[in-house]
Amino acid sequence: MNTISDILPAMSLLAFVTAFTPGPNNFLLASSGAQFGMRQSVWHLIGIRIGIIGLLFLCASGVAVALQQHPSWYHALRYLGLSYMLWLVAKLLFINNLENKSNSTKPLSLVQASLFQIGNIKAWMACLALISGYTLPNHYWYSVLVIVAVFTLFGLFANASWALMGRYISRSLNTPIKQRVFNITLGIMTLVSILPILGGSL
Repeated sequence: MNTISDILPAMSLLAFVTAFTPGPNNFLLASSGAQFGMRQSVWHLIGIRIGIIGLLFLCASGVAVALQQHPSWYHALRYLGLSYMLWLVAKLLFINNLENKSNSTKPLSLVQASLFQIGNIKAWMACLALISGYTLPNHYWYSVLVIVAVFTLFGLFANASWALMGRYISRSLNTPIKQRVFNITLGIMTLVSILPILGGSL
């Protein structure tokens, strides 16, 4: 395969699958959609895509290879990201509920959602798979830009779908107990999805 048209179908399929499958971003967006609605979750969604674009360019620039060659850098980055992710899960479990809702409770900002991707092992692995598998040596940066465009397109659709799903589910969360069960369920699912960080590698 040596042209963009050759790699586009397979690359699009991988982008679609990685964008739509469950993971920390989609779980947290479902929670945000349920808690705050689509309009207030927009910056969270956009921040995710900006963070993912940053990861794609980092992988394309060889940063992932540098992290592999310097394990101490990688471990520091990984556990810093893990700490931030665990804080977000704790916030989901213990702060966002109908019984204790205050004006200070807000969805993730654009910056917070972007930085969240640093510790998101699923996002790293997806970006590495796309960059390593579908870049063209003779048209390297052009193929990188195509990957960024395709992954961003599918990612926006996928993330919006999860946030909308959370929004529709919220119609049934009309008691504090139901809200708490929903939050705990998403919190546990998010924790399970980040467990690979403890033993995985780039």
